[in-house]
Formats: sequence, C-alpha cells, structure tokens
Amino acid sequence: MEHYEEKRRYQRDEYNSPIFLYTMDSQDQYYYAELKDFSQKGMSILTNEKLVIDQVVYLEMKNYDEHTTGPEKCKGYSGYIKWKSSYSSSNGEPIASYKYGVRYYKSNKGLGEC
Repeated sequence: MEHYEEKRRYQRDEYNSPIFLYTMDSQDQYYYAELKDFSQKGMSILTNEKLVIDQVVYLEMKNYDEHTTGPEKCKGYSGYIKWKSSYSSSNGEPIASYKYGVRYYKSNKGLGEC
C-alpha cells in the first residue's frame, strides 16, 4: 500500500449536517444537501443535484445556531464549486449521487466569522 501525503493547507474537520443548496439559476428554489466536512477555506457537500465547476452556490445551514462553535454558527456561506466526484457510500446505500468541494468567496470572512 502506498503512503498518501495530504497536500491541504488547512485542517479539514468531519461534520455531518443538513443544508439547503441554492444556485444562481434556481432563484427561489433550494435543494437538499449534506455538509460532510469543512475547513477554513471551504467545505464538501453531498447532493443529488448536478452542478458544474465554478458554479456559484449559496449554502444555508438548516440547523443555524449563532451560539455554536461549528459551521452552523453562520446562517450561510457563499462560494463556488471547486471540484466534483461521483459518490457512493461505503455500505452501498444511496445517500447522494455527487460530492462537491465548495470554496468560500473571499468576501466571506472565513468559517465562523459571520
């Protein structure tokens, strides 16, 4: 087995939470998604919606709580799709079709700084 060296600059923390996904072309419509992990510069999400690289998205935290210390401290995050991959769970149950990396926009102060 080859050793894999992590190339990320920022620590990634696992975190499972439901979110609402908005795209610029869906205006008032949202899609269900699930936050899987986050870092200072972005997060990964699971959804059945087909998105494209560089697509602008807004992620609204379903369980928003300004008193928490996790990503739910902010009501939402603006960003764009940085990467995508097909997804299937380790036990074979269909949770979502796609996994995406979302990079926060520079206008966001960063995770937890709303």
